[in-house]
Amino acid sequence: MKSKWSACLSLSVVFLAGAVPFSSAQVDAARLKTLNARLQQQLKTYNRFPASLRMAMDGTSNAAHAAVAFKNMLPALSKPMSRPALATKVQAQMAAAAAASTSGVSTVSNSSTDLDLSGFAGFTQSETSTAWCGDSVVVGFNDSGSFLQTLVFGTGGLSFSGAAVSTNRGATFKDVGAMPPGANLNNFLEGDPQVGCTSPSNFYYAQLFATSDSAGNPISSLALSTSNDGGASWSDPVAAVNKDGFSHQIDKEWLSLDPSSPKRMYLSYTDFDFTFTDPACPNDARTAIEVVSSGNGGATWSAPTVIDTVCGFSDALQGSHVVVGSTGQINIAWVHFTNFPIGARELRFTSYAHGKKPKGYTVVDGIVGGGDTFYLQGSFRDFLGLDMNVDRSGGPSDGTIYVTWDDGRDKSIPDIFGISGAYSFDDVLMRFSTDKGATWGFAPIKVNSDAQPRIGYGHDHYQPGIAVDATGKVAACWYDRRNDVANFGIERFCGTSTNGFTWTNSKVAVPSFGPEHGIDGLINSVYMGDYDGLASDYLKTNPGFIGAFEVMSAKANPDIKAFSFK
Repeated sequence: MKSKWSACLSLSVVFLAGAVPFSSAQVDAARLKTLNARLQQQLKTYNRFPASLRMAMDGTSNAAHAAVAFKNMLPALSKPMSRPALATKVQAQMAAAAAASTSGVSTVSNSSTDLDLSGFAGFTQSETSTAWCGDSVVVGFNDSGSFLQTLVFGTGGLSFSGAAVSTNRGATFKDVGAMPPGANLNNFLEGDPQVGCTSPSNFYYAQLFATSDSAGNPISSLALSTSNDGGASWSDPVAAVNKDGFSHQIDKEWLSLDPSSPKRMYLSYTDFDFTFTDPACPNDARTAIEVVSSGNGGATWSAPTVIDTVCGFSDALQGSHVVVGSTGQINIAWVHFTNFPIGARELRFTSYAHGKKPKGYTVVDGIVGGGDTFYLQGSFRDFLGLDMNVDRSGGPSDGTIYVTWDDGRDKSIPDIFGISGAYSFDDVLMRFSTDKGATWGFAPIKVNSDAQPRIGYGHDHYQPGIAVDATGKVAACWYDRRNDVANFGIERFCGTSTNGFTWTNSKVAVPSFGPEHGIDGLINSVYMGDYDGLASDYLKTNPGFIGAFEVMSAKANPDIKAFSFK
């Protein structure tokens, strides 16, 4: 019996084959063969890992689903597929900006082309990263439509990511389409975007990257693309780390730029290592948090620095965030999972100077996994609701490190269908350190202002992003279900604080939406995105914050909006 997801894929193939008139051209058969071989190799490596570690993977699990979808679409793709008229339409619509915002909420992704290639796939934008320098703002996001666009209209590799740019501090955005994957047919930009900037012109876009060496051997990597025109155009990707693609899966990267050295940058990530030859884990699987750095704007990269390692199949490390302070101090936070996904969780932190190596870690706090420890109500995954930022204001609070996460410690009820046998309702918690992470002071501070009901159902608040602006004010934004007694309707909330202890809370002016997912045949059926960042002006010329996030339209079409506030 076919699953709902498989049925969607089959219907997608039918749609691609017949819903739109074709020209006489078709996707090159040799290119299809090469693309499919690379994607299936990626899937084969993913399937080598045990179920517990596959469950802990983020973007690479989405890429594996895309590989299955691609194979199922091959019969349709071998037929005439070139659509010059549609390609022209896509370019024209991407060039048009949306109307200016009157509520602080702007339209980021252009949804007008979402259904042009398929009614069953290629219409999801999610999982955002925002960078802000002066008047220029760039938002990167996962985009299943980019996958189809680069497949049908491209001549090189594939891209699962898009970007939008603003030249008026987020009042309006232009969707610039798919990130270019380069000419190598073995290139697959897998998404999980991280965006940064050093000037209104210079922007950087990092993401997961599957590629190959000159002999065609698969490589699991991270890609860095650069823009010198404020995000309007982007370079082909440069690999930042190269691991054997037969036995490694690089996952969940994070990008940070060094304000004390404009061309220096850092990428942290998780290395799922199935070589069984690493000295740290002889004859065993290995999961590690690692960091690579570049001192020349991403042209070349250092060898990896290992931050933390676990061996075996039951424990895991994930969700690293790297943030560089005003003096160049490198700060990294990540989560250690015991007996994933139902065991204990520990939020860890380390800090070190450039050219040095980290010396152990401190524990920020224990984490109680929300929902059933992996799924939230509505059956979408949420096990990495984490973010970190550091004060670079130059004022009295400069250097203060803020870490926020979603946590279900306050309220839990029995649930016989949950993985853990219970359901814990998430709150957004935060701790801060004024001594470079050596200590974390007070008990966790709750950022969302509402209280969990003591009787009956509670409310989920999850996937927070955090930022600090030029004045030292700190802000957070998150998804919030406080206004639905059934805990299904999702809204967006943001809050600010001038001291870290007391927080405002305000609802963002977007309609409530339900947890619609598994409706796009290219997307992992339990996926609604795993993070959404928040940005302040990196150049410190403007106070306030901009954060992009996913919303579902009335027709359950996932799109990207942005919210600007002070």
